[in-house]
Amino acid sequence: MSLHWLWIPAGYLIGNLNTAAIIARCKGFDIRKKGSGNAGASNALVTMGKGAAAATALADILKAFLPVFLLLHVIPLPAECTHVPVLTGIAVILGHMFPFWMQFRGGKGFASLLGFSLAVDWRMFLACIAVLAILLFTTRYIALATLACAVLIPVWHFVRTGDLLESAAIAAVSAVIVIKHIPNIERIRNGTEIPLGKKLIRNKPEDPAGDDAQSTPGK
Repeated sequence: MSLHWLWIPAGYLIGNLNTAAIIARCKGFDIRKKGSGNAGASNALVTMGKGAAAATALADILKAFLPVFLLLHVIPLPAECTHVPVLTGIAVILGHMFPFWMQFRGGKGFASLLGFSLAVDWRMFLACIAVLAILLFTTRYIALATLACAVLIPVWHFVRTGDLLESAAIAAVSAVIVIKHIPNIERIRNGTEIPLGKKLIRNKPEDPAGDDAQSTPGK
């Protein structure tokens, strides 16, 4: 068996590099015990401010983008390793959502899914950004944009490549992302989910020693 298959477990370990959790620990608190309890960019915005949120989102995108891009465009792969790039990207996303060093309680995977889509097909990424912009403009709920992109990406990949195995694997990890956003959808239905614009206006970065913030959509 080719050693290139080791990129898949390596991808999981790369996904374990949770920027939100690392920044929060440097500030002296556990992000899973603040705000929504999610170790992602949205909760980083609530608990640590715009700078931490931007760094988290960028890092989560890049950690999925870079290994997949390298495997697709830089590193030569033998014919039997055709599926390694996509499976590595999926492993990164799973590592982000279920990091072993955080008792498998990580982020919700949306930013890493976007990074994966950018590496696989930039047009798919731009379509996701367009969907994200439209839904945020019309609803201001990140969770709805996440669900739309989670459906779009595996369908787009199958239409573009016809690869049933890879598309099914992408659909499976997208389904996990959808499941992780069920609480957000329930809050939207109940009218208790806070739209993104209101959160940016009404909430200031939380004192790590202070009270927990309200729930917020996660990435």
